[in-house]
Amino acid sequence: MQKPDFHSLLSTNSVEESNEPLALTGLELKELVSPISSEEFVDSYFSRTSLNVKGDLRKFDHIFNWDRLRQALFRGQKILDRRYNITASFTGGEDSASSRQMTEADHNQVIELLEAGATICITNIHMADPALAKWAQTIREQLNFTGTVGVNCYISPDASGLPMHYDKRVATTLQIAGKKRWKFSTKPAKAWPTTNEVYMEGQAAEDIGALPPDMEFQEVELEPGDLLCLPAGAWHSARGIGFSLALNLYFAPRNFLDQLIPLLHKFAASNESWRGGLPVTTEQIQGDIPTSVSTYLRDRLNEFNKIVSEIAVDPEVLTIPWINSLTHSPYTGWQATPTLSIPEITIDQRFCVSTPSLRFIEFQNMLIVPCDNGVLKFPVTLAIIFQQLSSTTKGFTIPDVLSWQQKPDGGSTQDELISSLKTLYINGIIKKV
Repeated sequence: MQKPDFHSLLSTNSVEESNEPLALTGLELKELVSPISSEEFVDSYFSRTSLNVKGDLRKFDHIFNWDRLRQALFRGQKILDRRYNITASFTGGEDSASSRQMTEADHNQVIELLEAGATICITNIHMADPALAKWAQTIREQLNFTGTVGVNCYISPDASGLPMHYDKRVATTLQIAGKKRWKFSTKPAKAWPTTNEVYMEGQAAEDIGALPPDMEFQEVELEPGDLLCLPAGAWHSARGIGFSLALNLYFAPRNFLDQLIPLLHKFAASNESWRGGLPVTTEQIQGDIPTSVSTYLRDRLNEFNKIVSEIAVDPEVLTIPWINSLTHSPYTGWQATPTLSIPEITIDQRFCVSTPSLRFIEFQNMLIVPCDNGVLKFPVTLAIIFQQLSSTTKGFTIPDVLSWQQKPDGGSTQDELISSLKTLYINGIIKKV
């Protein structure tokens, strides 16, 4: 395979800024894992076992390419957030790592390092590509994933890559250009580890999980359009063949405890015994914990146990914390989309639901809707209207929505309907066609 000219591919001397948005259709997840169905991907593969999907040569062209990479490198020069960074590695996909570490690099060193044979990693490249960030967020929403998504980019010359390691998050590789040979374990060495680990033969950290020699491995050669999804904790190494340009769409989990904490804070804030904290005591501490302290701890833990028991009986009390987790920090560097102002419209102006489709849950006589700006609440009588909004593919006018009200005497008033539509619009859930 002919060696690529990285100077011509990545030079940012004459980059033309492109603000063309990525067209979102609501089928992003389906298209990503096709021909595997979205349901099979979720039920059988995601976070469980490795998945390799062969794809059409042009499958990912609309998501990323060399031009988009060049523009991202150009924008990235102005990003001061250290979560966006560039590193270089001179390793080559070895089965056992060495003491050589990835080193930090500047934008003006990228081409030189590639020409010298280094693999370049652009961490959180979505921070320099708003369309890529929106695409990743859309995938997250279609999976109802409560953690954080992001996109890294890897460029590898021939025989360059990364040695055997595992990540603490689900890593989904999209091969954009060139080829890359992967060696990976079919199962996690340790499910949802809390740290990334590098395998060095003869050395193993405590609680690292199963080691590569004790696991089943597969090898594949990814070509443009191919996808490889590895669960968190799956050992893997990779090596460019000729050259390789690939994206890594990652899914970093959020601990379930994060969703319980708001409930506990609410209870603790309403209880003087919790608000006051541990009691003071003049008892001497000589061998045993003071009786007043141990009694306090026992009482509070009994109360905590009662709270958990009540949640187990009625898990729906976690509805709001769960919905909140769907809207919180979908990707690194995320900022909520500013609310919109209400435009002047005509009676025949058509609207549609923005991608992804409208999501809502009936809870405590309300409709709960997650969006960029948090959780919105609407009268439960609008459930039929929201279902109609979600299923309408040809758009709708305001008169159309008013006509959907089936029970004028038991449903929402016209003012409530119009007020709700305004709320949906200013939060970007519906938009003008």
